[in-house]
Amino acid sequence: MVWLERKTVKSDVDKGQQIRVAAAGGALLVSAVLAQRIVTQRSAPVATTPQPAGPAAPSTGTPAVPRPAGSAPSLIDRCEAAILREVPARRLSPVATRTLAIQLVTVCAEEGYPLDLAFGHAYAESSLQLTAVNPSSKATGPLQVTPIAAQQVGAAWPMTTPAAQIRAGLRYMKWLRSAYPACRSSVRETLRHYGMGPGNWQKYKRGELTCSTPLSVARAELGCQGARPYSATVLAIAQRHPELKTTAWWGS
Repeated sequence: MVWLERKTVKSDVDKGQQIRVAAAGGALLVSAVLAQRIVTQRSAPVATTPQPAGPAAPSTGTPAVPRPAGSAPSLIDRCEAAILREVPARRLSPVATRTLAIQLVTVCAEEGYPLDLAFGHAYAESSLQLTAVNPSSKATGPLQVTPIAAQQVGAAWPMTTPAAQIRAGLRYMKWLRSAYPACRSSVRETLRHYGMGPGNWQKYKRGELTCSTPLSVARAELGCQGARPYSATVLAIAQRHPELKTTAWWGS
């Protein structure tokens, strides 16, 4: 504030003059107070009305939603690890190994087929090779599907993709199970029929095949010396990987 102080007032100043002086002093005092209020108002922060927040900008570092145990990607990883456990890595292409794992998991899920059984079957048929081909029988793919088996399930020949080859093999196994009572009640018999073919399987069942036969699967099932086990290998490998169990097997 500004105060007007008059230390000395002459005695001969008339009352009117004193009143005018006092009025002038009062006016100065009022002006000073108003000026102070104006300065205070200008320096005070201005209140603003809060505005609603807009949509948050998309985050580029948002972590992926964790997948539940047993979901496809987790199963693919386990299948790939199982392949590497059974076959020396030096014999495998990383791309082919991953592709085989993806196709086995995907096609088995689509066909409602036990993944562990398909895995063991692929091991016995092709040593888990994605592009295996048998020149004599023309069997192709991880499950070594023959032209006759492909025709039986309506698959186009030649089959040029691993998915088509695996699907044909699984569908042929399912067809055998539905067409033959002995296969319907036994996984082992279904595998034998798959490996020998219809004619040779019937001969095997009647006891007409001996170790002199050139048919490797028949020799294996007969227990011939030097023959690599077939159905026993499929089942043993499948049972060695409970982490791949998805669907219950049929029969015994």
